[in-house]
Amino acid sequence: MVDFTGRSCLVTGATGFLGSHLVAALVEHGARVRCLVRSTSRRDFLPTLGVELVTGDVTIPESLPSAVDDVDYVFHLAGLIKASDPADYFRVNYLGTIALLEACRSRARQLQRILIVSSLAAAGPSAPGRPVTESWPCRPVTPYGKSKLLAEQAASAYISELPITIIRPPTIYGPRDRETLLLFRLVALGIRPHLPVRGEISIVHATDLVTGILLAATHPAATGETFFIAGDEILSFDEVISHLARAVGRQGLTIPVPRWAVQASARAAEIMREVAGISLVFDRWKAVEILEGYWACSNERARRLLGFAPRIQVADGLAATARWYRAAGWL
Repeated sequence: MVDFTGRSCLVTGATGFLGSHLVAALVEHGARVRCLVRSTSRRDFLPTLGVELVTGDVTIPESLPSAVDDVDYVFHLAGLIKASDPADYFRVNYLGTIALLEACRSRARQLQRILIVSSLAAAGPSAPGRPVTESWPCRPVTPYGKSKLLAEQAASAYISELPITIIRPPTIYGPRDRETLLLFRLVALGIRPHLPVRGEISIVHATDLVTGILLAATHPAATGETFFIAGDEILSFDEVISHLARAVGRQGLTIPVPRWAVQASARAAEIMREVAGISLVFDRWKAVEILEGYWACSNERARRLLGFAPRIQVADGLAATARWYRAAGWL
């Protein structure tokens, strides 16, 4: 069991979906948790005990040195996953990571580990029957993925000075997630989209990902290394939709979605954002990811070196997530 009793931990991105799960787990494992939060951030899911809130932003370097003072662990989850201007990905994901690492280098004198949460998008898509591994040449296909890869490359420049570990999760799901909620709602309406590519997809439940993060943050062999933390199952998109249909209790109607329809829907979503100010994660770049189809990664290295073993099967995890959405009034 991972023990953080008496340890001081800074979490950036603490108010986000994954961040709130990580903060709760750290508190449960005995840590004193400091959360870097923006003044506008919602804090609905943060624990009320064992947590210190510090106002700051990774894009404001002067707000970071006091946040990293006297911490043992830094968990860097803050990042931008949707933006109308691609330059914003680089400003937040790339330059924000550099700003945090500079603050750690100058002020975090008792640091045990910096855990940076990147993304499978930094590595890029896989190939049929060939899940991406850590040695796979990186070829990101979106501004988001490129910004995450740049952040990883920036972190590598600090490895001789700072104890850094990088985690690359695939698509994350679970209670509190507002992005995959959109797909749950679509299937609950009786619509089962069938894409023009079969695809192979890795996903990971937030609880399993948090377990992997804590293992990677404390394992001596993880310093200076990169790991994919993912579930064991690699599924086609249709298999994911079938699990979702069972989770929401709606068989639904399978509707073929041709390539042009994916692209047109992406453009429509962008127009909604421009005209009505409605921010959706779906845009032309998400359409590129969807049409690539193959986003599978291997967790073998994390299993072998860290002892990581995901416990939540996709069918069970999606069903539990659907129950949480309904209890929360989201579905």
